[in-house]
Amino acid sequence: MNHVHYRSLRHACLALCLALTLGACSGLDLRPAPMALYDLGVSPSQSLPAELAPAQLKLSAAPWLSATAMHYRLSWLDPSRRRAYVESRWVSAPAEMLGLALERGLAAGAGGLHCHLRVELDEFVQVFDSDTQSHVELIVRVALLPSRSTVPLARTEFRITEAAPSADASGGVSAHRSAAQRLVHEISAWLLALDRASTAGLNGYGRCGV
Repeated sequence: MNHVHYRSLRHACLALCLALTLGACSGLDLRPAPMALYDLGVSPSQSLPAELAPAQLKLSAAPWLSATAMHYRLSWLDPSRRRAYVESRWVSAPAEMLGLALERGLAAGAGGLHCHLRVELDEFVQVFDSDTQSHVELIVRVALLPSRSTVPLARTEFRITEAAPSADASGGVSAHRSAAQRLVHEISAWLLALDRASTAGLNGYGRCGV
C-alpha cells in the first residue's frame, strides 16, 4: 500500500509541476516583435530656380534594390556579403522613396526645363565600420537628356557618404535621409553649373530648347 501511495503522490507532484510550468508559459508573449517600418521622411521643397526644374525624372535601380529590405555590410568581417535587418524594413523600395525625394526637391514635372533627368541608383546601403560606428553609401548616375533624344547632353556620378548617428537600423535611416537631401542639393548645383556654362542657358537652342 505504501508503494502505491508513493506512486500516486509522485504522479500528483509531476502533474502539479506541469500545470505550474504551463501556467507560467501562458503569461509569456511569444509573438514575434512587430516589424519596424521606415521611410525617408518629407524632403525639402524645390531647391532649383523654376526655369531649371526638369520636365521629367526617370529613376531605375539595381535589381537587389527593388525590394523593401534594409541592407547593411560588416566591413571588418565580410565586406562583400550583403545582409538585411530582420525586424526593420523600408515602407517602399529605395528607388521609389528616392524618386519621390528627387521629384519634390527638384520640382520635376514643373515644366521649366525642357530636358529630363535619368537617374540610376547603384547603391543604397549601411556599412558598419565597427560594432559601434556605421555610415551609409548612396551612389547614383545621372544623365541630362533632351526631350526628343536619348543622347545625353551631360552625365555624371554622385557618391555620397553620410555618417550614422548610431550603429543600428534607426541610425542608418537617419543617415539615409541626410544623404538623400544632399543628393538633391548636389544635383541642383550640377544643373545650375551646366546652365551657367552655356551662353544661352540649358533651355537655349541646341541644348534643352525645342
